[in-house]
Amino acid sequence: MVAPGFLINPEVRRWLNGVEPAWTMLDFDSFDALHDEPSASNHAIRLEPNLPPTDLSGSAVTRNALLLLRLAIERGGLKLTATGNLTRAVVAEMFESMEWPGLDKDGAFQFHKVINEPDFLPLHFVRVLVEGTKLVRTHRGTLAPTRLGKGMLVPERCGALQALLFHIALWHLNLGYFDRNPIDSWPQSHTSIVLWSLSAAANDWLDPETLTRLCTVPVIGVVQST
Repeated sequence: MVAPGFLINPEVRRWLNGVEPAWTMLDFDSFDALHDEPSASNHAIRLEPNLPPTDLSGSAVTRNALLLLRLAIERGGLKLTATGNLTRAVVAEMFESMEWPGLDKDGAFQFHKVINEPDFLPLHFVRVLVEGTKLVRTHRGTLAPTRLGKGMLVPERCGALQALLFHIALWHLNLGYFDRNPIDSWPQSHTSIVLWSLSAAANDWLDPETLTRLCTVPVIGVVQST
């Protein structure tokens, strides 16, 4: 079992508040393997590229990535502003078309008369992700689909698209950019450990505070944060 010495640190014990982290059940070799991203040589976490359509239909990210790709292909590229964001016209069109869990379209204009791309987080996240996945690229003032992006529209490749987006989002994208998290790399640097811990211990509805302590490896910045 993994039992790092810092777990006896009084500040860490206070932060854990009686929760015993799930990852302490791992042996050291497994714990070490889970520090690396999935690859052909590391099977500690495996991403399934052949999920059935019923499973894929629940992925808002995959669904909206396909929506953005199709629009980019149909238009021969989507116009960008001087700052590199999608134009308001494109954002307005995507705003009407996109569906996202918890998205309140009626309340979106409460604080904005018009919506720029960074103000519409679901679209901004998907745009940054598909660009990071090299499904699109900037070209002469537009966001243009790449050959890889065009190939992902084939229904048989939706599972591979989901796996690719999941991999890039959790292991290569800077998620701290979206929530302005002062702990830049945490807990993303422990993604596989978090996923394993979720699969092993999150068997009921839990509040975020308990789930965080159960499934993440705390770092000093988190322990000392308010």
